[in-house]
Amino acid sequence: MTVSEVLMTLRLGDSAFPSGGFAFSSGLEGSYRDGFVTDESGMKEFVREQVIGRWNTVDRRVLRAAWPHGSAEVADRRCEAHSTMSVLREASRRAGAAVLGTFAALGHEDVSDYRRSVLSGAVPGHLPVAQALCFRAAGLSLASAETVSAWQAVSGIAGAGLRLGIVGHLGAQRILADLEPAIAHLLTDRPPADAANLHSFTAFADISAQRRSDGARLFAN
Repeated sequence: MTVSEVLMTLRLGDSAFPSGGFAFSSGLEGSYRDGFVTDESGMKEFVREQVIGRWNTVDRRVLRAAWPHGSAEVADRRCEAHSTMSVLREASRRAGAAVLGTFAALGHEDVSDYRRSVLSGAVPGHLPVAQALCFRAAGLSLASAETVSAWQAVSGIAGAGLRLGIVGHLGAQRILADLEPAIAHLLTDRPPADAANLHSFTAFADISAQRRSDGARLFAN
C-alpha cells in the first residue's frame, strides 16, 4: 500500500467523512430500548454480531461483486432482492445515495453517472455497491475498500452507542480495539466474489430495527 492510499484510507474511514451512516444505528437503538443491549459488554457483542453476521456475509460480498467495472447493477439488484426488511433496505439505499452524492460532489464522473441512475429509480443504489464504485474511483485497492467498509460499519455503530448513552468515549474505543483482531481475521479470509450467496442472521437487531410506533427516535433504524 502506498502512502497516498494509506492517507486516502484514513480519510474515508474517518467518522467526519460524510459516508451516510450518521442517521442509522443498524438496529442498536431499538435493541437498547428493548433491553437487549444496555451496557458496554452487550454493545460489543452487538457490534460483533453485525460485522460477522451481516457485514461479512452480505455487504462485503455485494461490494466485492460490484467491484469489477460494469458489474454494479447486477450486484445492486441482488442486494435489493436479499433485503427483505423494509427499514434496513431503505437505510442501505439512503446511505448509498449519500455516499454517491458525496463522491459526485467531489468530481468523480463515473460515480455521477451511477448516481443519476439511482435518482431516476433505474437501480436501488445500496450502500455496498456505492462503496465499491466510490472507493474504486478514489483509487483504493479492493482490500483497502473492504477495510474502510468494515471500519465504517463498526465505528458507525460505536458512534450510535455513544449518542444513545450506552457507552462513553473510552468505552467505544475499548469496543473498537477489542474487535480489531476479529475484523482483521475476517479481512484475511476472502469470501466468494459472487453476490448470489448472500445470507445474514442478526435476529435481535432485525426485529428491533423494524419497530416504528414506540415514540420519538434518534435514528432511522
